[in-house]
Amino acid sequence: MKFSDKKKNVKVVRYLVALFVMVIIGVLIAGSVWIYAGREDKNVYRKQGIMDYNGGAYAEAVKNLQISLEKPAMFTSALDHDSRMYLADSYFLLQQYDEAIEVYDILLKEEDISDSDMEFLNRQKELVRGMIAFQTGDFETALPLFQTAIENGCTECTLYAGVCSAELGKQDSVVAYLTTYLSYNPDSAYACTQLADYYLQQGLYDTCNQYLQRGLQSEDHSCDAQLRFLEVVYYEYQHDFNTAYQLLCEYRNSYPVTEQVQREYDFLSTRQTLE
Repeated sequence: MKFSDKKKNVKVVRYLVALFVMVIIGVLIAGSVWIYAGREDKNVYRKQGIMDYNGGAYAEAVKNLQISLEKPAMFTSALDHDSRMYLADSYFLLQQYDEAIEVYDILLKEEDISDSDMEFLNRQKELVRGMIAFQTGDFETALPLFQTAIENGCTECTLYAGVCSAELGKQDSVVAYLTTYLSYNPDSAYACTQLADYYLQQGLYDTCNQYLQRGLQSEDHSCDAQLRFLEVVYYEYQHDFNTAYQLLCEYRNSYPVTEQVQREYDFLSTRQTLE
């Protein structure tokens, strides 16, 4: 082979190598752009979902987090794990407990899940099972699950444990759980109502009145009707029939007159004519 031919061959080889390198670089650049674009697209919805979650818009959070998880992108397993944690909690707060369990199960199947995450997720699943049992009125099943959650630091569950105890007739437990709950949530009208009623039935009127007034002054108005009626009965038990009658007349103008309310009205009307 002539020297000139060898020189040409070297040039061709160099050209092909350069072309190959350029193609590889182009592919790498295109791949990087694709990966970056996919990751950014996914992250836009993820960030919006987290903002919705932090703002209390849990239904919107679910929608955006689901879109984020459905977006294809490489090297986003850590982001997807975090998104699913927010998604599961959003379902929980929306009381969509079956959906929450589905997400927990997906998280538990991840290959690189840590022991601490596995423990947390299993605890959350047990709590969700407790909420499902609570919703269906299965208080026997729900109570021990809430007790376990309380032992694990979920103070909010003292309320649900108190409700379960009330439904199961475990009055001592009701007082213990709801008193604890009030120490963390001092404006809970439900807890005040239950405790006021309990102490009223026990004849401990001063303690009853403390919880009664606390509930009436609370910004939580979810139990106003029950508290107002308890107030009537409290004054009746104090033999202050005039005040009880006056309060019951006000009650009748604001709330439905049930059979119980009518019986109380008839009784107090009679007491008014005797004084």
